[in-house]
Order: sequence, then structure tokens, then C-alpha cells
Amino acid sequence: GGAAEGGGGGGAAAQPKVNCLRAREKIHAVERDYKHYFAVRACGEEGADHYVYQHFNTLCVVGLAPSHVALSGGRKIVEVDFDVGKGINKLENKVSGKKKNGAMFLTEEGRLCDVVCDDGTRHKIRCCIRGHLLELNERLRDEPELLNNRPGTEGYVAVMRPKRDEEESVCSNLLSEEVYIKRVAS
Repeated sequence: GGAAEGGGGGGAAAQPKVNCLRAREKIHAVERDYKHYFAVRACGEEGADHYVYQHFNTLCVVGLAPSHVALSGGRKIVEVDFDVGKGINKLENKVSGKKKNGAMFLTEEGRLCDVVCDDGTRHKIRCCIRGHLLELNERLRDEPELLNNRPGTEGYVAVMRPKRDEEESVCSNLLSEEVYIKRVAS
């Protein structure tokens, strides 16, 4: 989506302003409704820094932290590969119903996808938490630039639901935003 459809008049001219407002609302919602956590060097991999934003309803959004090696040194992500690990394309994970039946359970080390940069480097994107995979951001397959341009909003990688008995503790091994900022700055 994105482009305004149909109609004449001033509709097309108003579209950028509407998109700008929507993007700003999403950023404010991420800041307001989510606790921000970070995994630095996920699975011991240098530069594999991820964020986990936990909503007050305990669902978690996983993505690339600003300090991830794929987003540094002028690199640009040009491809997202969801067909990783044991011949399973994670996009084929079908979840249904109120209880989200069929959701794949993954551990902290679980691989969500790989990203490929314009310099040819390939980076594994991990879950960083234990939980059920509810959704992968399918837009990244056709629009990998969202990881470069909007990693904290539309460029998220996955939505996860922690196990019921781990909802409160699932992010306990991750860094708070304050600690992350201090660590990245040093």
C-alpha cells in the first residue's frame, strides 16, 4: 500500500501529510505503550544487537537495534530471507484463532530471518526471548529498506507472545533502554 488511490482534487497532495502524521503516531505509541529492552551481542555474535519492545499486554515486538552491525558503517539491508533453519520457511507459520493456535515456539537463540547487506554480508536475526511466534513482518520481503529507514516502527521483524508463566520475566535478561544507551555510547 501507501499510495493514494482514485479521486482527483487535492487528495494526492494531502497524502504525504497523512503518512507523516501516521508515522508520528506510531512512534509516539511505541514510546508510550511499550517498555524498551535490548539484547547486545545476541548469541555471542559481535554486533548482533536487537530490540525487544514489550507492550503492556505482554506481547513483544522484535527488531534490529540502532547499533546492529547490519545498520552500521554505511551498510544498507537489501534482502530479508525468512527461509532459514531446518528447511522451514517461517512465513509459512500459520496462526489462527483467539488462542493463536499453530504458533511456533522459539527460544532466545531461535532464528527469525537473515538479512543481507549491500556489501554482501549476511546476518542472523534472533528472537532474543522465549515465546510463540505470532507474526513475521512480511513487508520486509518486498521492502527490506524498512529495516534501514524505520527499524523501530514499520521495520520490526516479528511479534512474539511469551509463555504465560514467563510474561513478567521474559525480558529480565535483556538490557533496559538506559543501560543500552550507556553501553553503546562507551
